[in-house]
Amino acid sequence: MMYQHKYRFFHGLFPMTGKLPWIICVCLLVYATGALAMQEQTAETPLQVAAEPKQIQPLDNLGRDTPRSSFIGFLKATESFDYESAVEFMDLRNLPYSVSKLSGEELAEQLDFVIKRGMDIEVQLLSEKNSGQVVDGLPDYRDELGHIKTEQGEEVFFMQRVPGPDENFIWKISNASIARIPELYDQFSYPEWVEDVRLYVPQDVGFLGVELFKWVIIISISILLAPVFWLIGLLLSRTFSNPKSPIYPSIRKLFTRPMVILALLVLMTLLMDELGLGATAQKIAQSKTVITLVVIWIIFSVIDLARAKRRAKFINLGRLDAHILGRPMANALKLLTLIIASLVWLNNAGVEITALLAGLGVGGVALALALQKPIEDLLGAISIYSLQPVQTGDLCKYGSILGTIEEIGIRTTRMRTLADTLVSIPNSLIAHGAIENYSARKKMLYHPELPLRFDTSQTQMTAILENIGHMARQHEAVIADSVRVRFLEFSDNAMIIRARIYVNTDDFDTYLKVVGELNMGILTTVRETGAQFSQGARTVLLEQGTGPRDVAIPLDPGHPV
Repeated sequence: MMYQHKYRFFHGLFPMTGKLPWIICVCLLVYATGALAMQEQTAETPLQVAAEPKQIQPLDNLGRDTPRSSFIGFLKATESFDYESAVEFMDLRNLPYSVSKLSGEELAEQLDFVIKRGMDIEVQLLSEKNSGQVVDGLPDYRDELGHIKTEQGEEVFFMQRVPGPDENFIWKISNASIARIPELYDQFSYPEWVEDVRLYVPQDVGFLGVELFKWVIIISISILLAPVFWLIGLLLSRTFSNPKSPIYPSIRKLFTRPMVILALLVLMTLLMDELGLGATAQKIAQSKTVITLVVIWIIFSVIDLARAKRRAKFINLGRLDAHILGRPMANALKLLTLIIASLVWLNNAGVEITALLAGLGVGGVALALALQKPIEDLLGAISIYSLQPVQTGDLCKYGSILGTIEEIGIRTTRMRTLADTLVSIPNSLIAHGAIENYSARKKMLYHPELPLRFDTSQTQMTAILENIGHMARQHEAVIADSVRVRFLEFSDNAMIIRARIYVNTDDFDTYLKVVGELNMGILTTVRETGAQFSQGARTVLLEQGTGPRDVAIPLDPGHPV
């Protein structure tokens, strides 16, 4: 059974002089001399306080002054396979005879094995004081090192304060704990096949504090299982997608590359935990650096896959500009993923991220205020793409601007006017304003106003209304049920006929062609009845001579009477 332990190195703190020595200024008092007699001088003996020398505990040359520094020294020695030096951090006095038969190097190697296999130690909780912990309920000369779960129950290992070589006191791993090492070594030994590999591999060679035989086992198993994981990924890609689908290559890359690597890393982590890790390897494993990078890779691949799927969907719908918004949204999600992953990695590495999160919060608010307008335009672009009030190629009118939508960007929408000029409108204005989309029409309205002169008779008016309606209904491009022709009103200058006719097309060129044909028909109808269109001039009635005579005199001096 494996019990994870944690190691964390702390460099020693060197003494620092944070204050400058006080400068004692002696003021010489000069007394004024008298004119006739010399003043008696008083010799004052300055008061000197002799400071007693501070009794300083001599430092141990191996750094065994505190429980933490002593145990870290043991870890550093065993990590470099220097078991001879590791013995200096172990109390080998008064051991049972069965244990004392083993050499100190053998006990150090077995203790390192037991620590890696099953001991739970919080190095950062070990005392940094020469006196050790004083409120742990243990004797002054003993501190708790860690716990290990055995078949008999949980056992506690101790650090012990013992006399040092320079008439000082140093900390070592307790002899009571050392006495339990051979039994625990047998209990936590490897299976036979692992021991067989161990015998054929050099024992004093390793990397990151992990013995060479462990690397051989982990790499060999990973190489054997890599094709299996690849085949599983290939089957999953075919399960979730069709090989004929345009997004199948992206799905296959996701399941056969980062997912396979992630599975291998999880397997390697489990094997490392089972075989035991050194201090440096445990620290790297605790930060989960490689796994974090692979998870970021997977999330990026999923984002790209979602973007490709969305783009393929819109292309099938005829919206070729859909990728414009997909790119910045994908980049924003990737940036957010990278920030979150970095914070998680820093937290796993033991960095305090509370202040960093507070700084990011304040910075985020400031950044949001600075980018308020661009964010509004980006949200406007999202609204345009989601609600789809306009699309590229549509003929639209925004305010007094009439033109064709040429590009819907991240911040602005570009319109090509009928005068072939290019107008850029912020997306936030289009999203919150009124835009008229002519291309969205399924039919197009033709509603002319026909001004006829006041001398048009009732018979002529009736014939004009009937003939225009009949002519419009007979046209193949006109929706017959929509035709309405009415004598609407008397204006200042004419009698107004208004027609309301829907042309069954959404193509503007076709519409203009039909409108031309209808206009020609209306002109023929009016001429056939003998009526005339009003020219927009005001007419008056004048009396001339003795009898009344209606004379239409236009106010326009250039018009003949």
